[in-house]
Amino acid sequence: MLHKRLLELIALHTDLLERIRGEEIKWGDILELYAVLHTLQIHAQAVIDYLLHTCAITGISSETPIRCIEELKIRGMIRSEDAEFMKRVVRFRNILVHEYTSIDIERVKRAIETQGYIRALQIINELQKKLEKSGLLDP
Repeated sequence: MLHKRLLELIALHTDLLERIRGEEIKWGDILELYAVLHTLQIHAQAVIDYLLHTCAITGISSETPIRCIEELKIRGMIRSEDAEFMKRVVRFRNILVHEYTSIDIERVKRAIETQGYIRALQIINELQKKLEKSGLLDP
């Protein structure tokens, strides 16, 4: 049930980020900037929560999201290149949350332009299918 809710939240924020990408963002407007940053933060946090919950239900003991991702890669649940991408998502989220006074706006712009949030959703969707096949998810 939690996996499904997190997947819905990731998809919702992916859609919001796509809407943002389609608009003319006034990067100098603090309210618009905060809307973008918050949407990216929630998207990334939901991805992290999904991965951590996946580790928990599969019996993987991990102290950090990065370690969880590494263990999922080792067990063949996510591909190596996807694991590296997800680690970048975790690091980006950490910057958004913990280093908010020094956020590089150009990096945020690139995150929107390159649509990495779509790739994150695709990786989570693939993982969801594997979990459904394994019977580990609640009905």
